[in-house]
Amino acid sequence: MTGAFRSLFARFLSIAAVATFLVGGVAATPAHAILVPWSGAGSSGTDGAPTTNLGDSWKLLNGNMTWDIVPSPAFTSPAPSFFNVPLFNNSNGTFATGFQFTINSGVAGIAAAQLVDMTTSQTWNSAISLAAQRVTLSAPAGTQLSANDQYSLEIGFTGAADPGTFSFAALWSDTPTSNNTSVPEPTPLSVLGVAALALFAMRKRLVNAI
Repeated sequence: MTGAFRSLFARFLSIAAVATFLVGGVAATPAHAILVPWSGAGSSGTDGAPTTNLGDSWKLLNGNMTWDIVPSPAFTSPAPSFFNVPLFNNSNGTFATGFQFTINSGVAGIAAAQLVDMTTSQTWNSAISLAAQRVTLSAPAGTQLSANDQYSLEIGFTGAADPGTFSFAALWSDTPTSNNTSVPEPTPLSVLGVAALALFAMRKRLVNAI
């Protein structure tokens, strides 16, 4: 193997490594949504606790027939709040496209649920499962609940909850209906194109050098 051939071969391997890195980086681009598993018990509490404090509260209202997100526990009727005012992101982002609520104890089941992003006028999709013990809400495709968006979130029960035994688990997250499907940005695509052309040209020179 001549010195020129070894040099060409080394350059070929370098470009191939860069191209592989770029492809892997684009394919592994995260969704960048908030991820907050949390829980609550009793008649009121903090949205996001004990993981974090998202800046608003939850409370049993309407004779304990509904679970509502409210600006603070002082509210005695449903009222819109603002999402993630503290801009918590746990390195994943500050918005959400999914919310899941699961009953642990203290109430018979879930009858209905609604989340409305009042800032964007979007009503989320809802699906009740696990024998009415869980509801999953997801943002319409291409939308999200952004930090500081005004929103309302209410879950209606099939019967009154008992504050003495009521408990639940919840999760703010990302959903497959929107931001999990990422499209590579034009800049990475153009870089990949240049790398591909360089690989082709280098291969041709290698063949001629053999």
